[in-house]
Amino acid sequence: MITISHPIGIRSLGVSFPSIIRTNNPDLIAQTPPRRARLSHSHELDIWSQEVAPYLSDPFRGNVERRVLGPDESSLMLEYQAAQDALDAAKLSPEEIDLAIVASLFPEQIIHGNAVDLARELKLLCPAWNLESTCSSALIALQNACALIQAGIYRRILVITSHIGSNSVDEEDTLSRSMGDAAGAFVVDSLKANQGILGMKIINTAVTAGAYLHELVTDDQGKPRMSTRTGENASMLAETAVDFVRTCCKEAVASAGVTLDKIDFFGFNTPTPWYANVCTRALGINPERTINLYPRYANIGPVFPIANLYHAALAGQIRENDLVLIYTNGAGATAGAMVMRWGDVAIGSVPTAPISVTPEQEKVYLDTQASVRPISISKEGFSQIELLAVQAEKRRQILETYLMQILSELLKLPSSKINNQQSFTYLIDSLIALELRRRIDSDLELLVPMEKFFKNSSIAKMADLLMEKLAIASLNIPQSLSPEIGENIEEITL
Repeated sequence: MITISHPIGIRSLGVSFPSIIRTNNPDLIAQTPPRRARLSHSHELDIWSQEVAPYLSDPFRGNVERRVLGPDESSLMLEYQAAQDALDAAKLSPEEIDLAIVASLFPEQIIHGNAVDLARELKLLCPAWNLESTCSSALIALQNACALIQAGIYRRILVITSHIGSNSVDEEDTLSRSMGDAAGAFVVDSLKANQGILGMKIINTAVTAGAYLHELVTDDQGKPRMSTRTGENASMLAETAVDFVRTCCKEAVASAGVTLDKIDFFGFNTPTPWYANVCTRALGINPERTINLYPRYANIGPVFPIANLYHAALAGQIRENDLVLIYTNGAGATAGAMVMRWGDVAIGSVPTAPISVTPEQEKVYLDTQASVRPISISKEGFSQIELLAVQAEKRRQILETYLMQILSELLKLPSSKINNQQSFTYLIDSLIALELRRRIDSDLELLVPMEKFFKNSSIAKMADLLMEKLAIASLNIPQSLSPEIGENIEEITL
């Protein structure tokens, strides 16, 4: 928990996006199987599950548009444009910048970022270095810039960041549908009294290491590049989302000497379409005080805090002296929140408007009554005890019906279209599996290993597995609960 004692903060903002706006291609659905991720149990998944639910029946999982590099574009080009916009908006020349901090996520070169090249292109005379903290890079760079200015080492710092997701993911991977390209920049300077950064909280996210895997590969021309894909630890992104945002945001406002209800605008990084909803619900804030840029840009990683602030300022959602909180979560790196009192921030040129995204799609709507209700088979409620009270020979059929009804609801398909022998491999993806697993755990108190949903499984085989687990679980049920349960325990024991 850190408090800034001097009025230091953002003086100007610039954003830059590539020329190509990519929309969904329905032909991709038939070409690529669902992306998998191993997910595990957590009570914090309730909020996540509620917000994921509306997207389960959408094969594109809420993706609408994303900006991707054209043949003649590069990360350096986008960064240069964003940086020049930030300088022009602040009415500053390159000679007036004392330091440049650059965070290039997935640039074209493998060994280093773009700091030296940007210094040359912008004709900077000051030092320039690279910084990396995955999707939290912009916020961490802002923290570093404020500390260096507060210490009197530098007076004015230019921060530039970019995310080139389209180059890092294979087009055949469904992850590519969520990856966008962008760059952003801001000038950090002394501001008026009481403006600028007021408090912050940064934590490590080591538990999410392995959520994404980065491998060195070569393209068709033999040129090396980094390739990104979903890792086996992707479940931790869901399981830790609520805890991380609550910890960072509540401690950041405490260090700033304010409370969440005093914040005028919240900017969350939104690597998925439901992430803004998760954060909003986790903090219990008014959804009118935030924005969701995912429909417009998809996942633009460390550029999100800059884009959120830029678009909020452009739309008049942030005005001078408003209290603003930005939150970012970088997988296997850091998560953090920063509270600032907004200054007279100048913004650069307006990017190209989206093709089909409307302002309504970028608003966050929460159903305060939303909950994920368990399926009832033949009467109100369905539990392990009630299932054990049924004759043993009927339980398996009830379990198949139970699984069929859940999948019918989640997939928005009539039960007649779902075969109990159909392999889960082509029926569900990780989000559906997570919700199915959560329902089983909630209703029957039976925890199924996530890999069981993807190893040649089906409704019929899952019912067999649940029967086995039910038999083991029944050994711990008091016989006095039901005569039938007592008989079944005797059978199992024998």
